[in-house]
This record gives sequence, structure tokens and C-alpha cells, in this order.
Amino acid sequence: MSEAAAVEFAAVWGRSTQAGKRFLGDAVELRYRLKHVWARILDGSLLAWRARRIAELTRGLDVDAAAWVDQQVGAHAHKVGTRQLERMVAEAAALFEPDVAAAVAEQDAVEHRSVTITTNQATPFVSAGAEQGQAVLALGYLDGVLDAADALDLEQAVAAIAHGLLEDDAYAHASLDVRRAAALGVLGRAYNSGTLDGVPGIARVVELVIHTDTRDLAGTGLVRLANTRGLASIERLEQWATTPGTVVKPIVVVDLAEDIEAAGYVPTARQRRQAALIHEKCSFPYCQARAERCDLDHRAAYADGGPTSSQNLTPLCRQHHRMKTHHGWRYHRIRTGVYRWRSPHGYHYVVTPTGTVDISNDLDPPLALAA
Repeated sequence: MSEAAAVEFAAVWGRSTQAGKRFLGDAVELRYRLKHVWARILDGSLLAWRARRIAELTRGLDVDAAAWVDQQVGAHAHKVGTRQLERMVAEAAALFEPDVAAAVAEQDAVEHRSVTITTNQATPFVSAGAEQGQAVLALGYLDGVLDAADALDLEQAVAAIAHGLLEDDAYAHASLDVRRAAALGVLGRAYNSGTLDGVPGIARVVELVIHTDTRDLAGTGLVRLANTRGLASIERLEQWATTPGTVVKPIVVVDLAEDIEAAGYVPTARQRRQAALIHEKCSFPYCQARAERCDLDHRAAYADGGPTSSQNLTPLCRQHHRMKTHHGWRYHRIRTGVYRWRSPHGYHYVVTPTGTVDISNDLDPPLALAA
């Protein structure tokens, strides 16, 4: 199946390219390898989401193993739980591919480990003092799966530090949950400042991107942080900056309205920073890739005289950059951060900072978007 076909299918469906690929992969798995489950879909006795869950689990099996699972589960696929499915897939792998199953199990034990720290998710909360009754907390989120021994080590450290924070006036009356959360920050600062025994570290550096256009916050004493998607008080910024071990590092201020030009083909670091602050995400329809990880596409090709300037650069992730360069996707800028796209088969989309609008049934984009 052509990669370009999957990209266009996903856009027509109104989903990201990755979601479209997963959907097509599940469809192929069900149609050609899980025939009993597929028959249940066709007669209307099995919900699609349950069928897709089965397909997701069997895609890694060989043909015989997948067929065995299909036979086992086909008659009662409408009521099989996820845990039971996982056990059945593991049993199939052990029966038909014992050597592979053992290797995969060992690899999964390693690869399943991960830690995700999110700092750009807004958290609304009700505040009687806020003019609209709601504001946004500047918080970070932590989610992870660790090796059991590592988890025990971390638990011991967090518990000890949380108990020690009872001696700190700032946390003397805080709940255990609050002190445990603060304990992770203590661990991080100890490493960054080089005071963690046996572990080399660097000084703590906090970079905050603060937009100055905050007229809606006038008089509240709050500022909006672009890179954490939340609000913080001036006092809290001061607390962050004056925490022991912190280095306050000035950075170049970027004017988002400035047309920055570069002499050669490669965009400058300042241009990349400006583009990431303006766009936030890849500018392709429905794409969720972060702009700072994207290529900067010359809308007017550099080889044809297109300048390396802010007005001619648009963040596109590598896959969608290829779609524009080699597979017939075309787009133009309506205004800063707003683009109109045309797919190879003639579908039209307008990408805005708040999402994608399918305008394929309209001759022109909505007036509000075309202005």
C-alpha cells in the first residue's frame, strides 16, 4: 500500500496520518488473516472497536498463530476482555513460535519501560478570584514504567525526601502527596546542581517563554507561559528563579511579527524558534507533531529563488514534507499560521492554530478564514 494513499485516506477521514495507518493496518489484518472475526463484523454482531483491538494484538503473529487466535476467539469475540485476548495471543506465540516468543517477551520487558514528562498540558481549575471563574495551573505531568528494582530505589528516595520536607516551612502543613511530588523536584535539582552523590550534574536552568500580549490578564498578576501552556504568578516565577542551584539564563527575544531572513538555504536557530512559537504543530492537515521537531519547508522552493525568510518558511514534519515535495500535496498561506491545502485527489483543507477545517465541499474557505 502506498504511503501517499494512507496519508490522503487519513486526511479525508479527518484523522492524523498515524491514526489512518493504524486503521488501514487493522482493516487488512481483519480482512485477510482474521476471517472468523471479519465475518462477525459483516453480520453486524461485533463492534468495530472490539475487532480492531483483536487485530492490534495479532499483527505481530505469523499466519498460523493468527489463524489459531481467530478460531479461538471468533465465536465469542463480542465479549472477550483485553486481558483474556492478551493471554490468548501469548499462548499462540508460545505454541507456534516458542523461540521467538521467548525473545519477544524478554525484549518487551526492556522496551516497555519508559518515562514521559509533560510540561505543556493546560490544567483548568475553578478560581473565585479569577474574572471568568477559571484559570490554568502551570503544572507538569509524570508517567512511567520502571524496572522493579529501579522503582524500589526511587520509592525509597521519594519517601525519605518527602518526610524530610516536613522540616521545611514551605511544606510543613502540606499533604503527603504534595511532599512526594516536591521530592522529585528535589532529586532533579540535586542532580542538576552536581550535589547528588556519585552522579555528575549541571546547574539547573529554567527557560520560560512568556508572551507579552496578555491584555486579558491585566491586573491579575499572572503571566501566560507558552512552553508550559499555563499561568503563573510573578511571585512564583521569582520563586523558581531564586531556588538554590538555579542559573538564570537570558535568551534572545523573538518578535513573532518580524520577517527574519537568512542568506543561505538552512534556516537559522532564531527562525526555527520563531516558527515553533507561531505554529506550535506541523502545518499539515490534522498532524499533531510538535513544530520544534519539524523541518522548515520553503513554500516557494529555494532552488527557484524562494528566500529563506519567515514569510516563506512553514514547519512540516518529515513525512508530510515528503508529501508536499514528492507526492502532489500543495498549499499556500492565507495569513500567519493559517494555510490552505489541496490533496492530490482534489480535497481541500484549511489548517489554523486551533485545528483543521475540511472545506472540500466549498468552493472557497469560510470568510473568517479567508480574511
